[in-house]
Amino acid sequence: MFFQSLFESNLNNKFFFQKILYYPETESTSDLVWQLYDDKSNFLSNLLVYTDNQTQGRGRGSNKWFSFPGKSITCSFLIDSFLKNDQFNLHALIVPLLIVKAIKKIALINVQIKWPNDIVYGGKKLGGVLIETKGINKKLNIGVGLNVNELKQDFPSELHSKATSIREIIGYPIQREPLLAIFFNELELIIKKFDRDTIIKDWIKHCAHIDKKVSFNSNGKQIVGNFKSVNKFGQAIIDYNKQLIKYDGFIKIL
Repeated sequence: MFFQSLFESNLNNKFFFQKILYYPETESTSDLVWQLYDDKSNFLSNLLVYTDNQTQGRGRGSNKWFSFPGKSITCSFLIDSFLKNDQFNLHALIVPLLIVKAIKKIALINVQIKWPNDIVYGGKKLGGVLIETKGINKKLNIGVGLNVNELKQDFPSELHSKATSIREIIGYPIQREPLLAIFFNELELIIKKFDRDTIIKDWIKHCAHIDKKVSFNSNGKQIVGNFKSVNKFGQAIIDYNKQLIKYDGFIKIL
């Protein structure tokens, strides 16, 4: 069970969220946030929705997100965009980067980022971020799924070679609430003092595939290039036949 009092006691700013809603079970925290947003009578500008059992979690595109009840971090939060229009794509770099930093502080391990916003360790997926927007004010609905205390047998057999958890890496369970609170503490610092150059430098430092071959889709064709960097607008820079291509879509590490 998610202990809200423990979570709030680890937040630097107890008023970062206007409302924190806990549901023992829900289909999708991201969908639930939009439902609350659309219901103007319940609308809040800073809202966190957390569940211990997400039954139909969503990833990017048509991807699904598996989580084991009571062992994952599965939440979505609604906040205002905190970046200028030409920096908007950087939201997708900032959130996974801050998750990586929070994991480092709690579990003392160095995990990495796979473009654009997956958390990985040893080639296996540890977590992911889903960012959606709505409205002229660009409200951000940010979903976080992170494998924390799962054991290998908790995952479906088809994920044994693809997924891992913090517990599997370090060998013992950890409290989810302080980990999530540290992430939001880091996010609040970024909102107060945003430094684009530092964010990009840190993201590149934690990227799992700088200068590695990746496949990606260009004009309906799957091609292979070397992942080089990200630019100041949050786009991937891929070297394809000695031409640097700006790219926003999915990649596969080869």
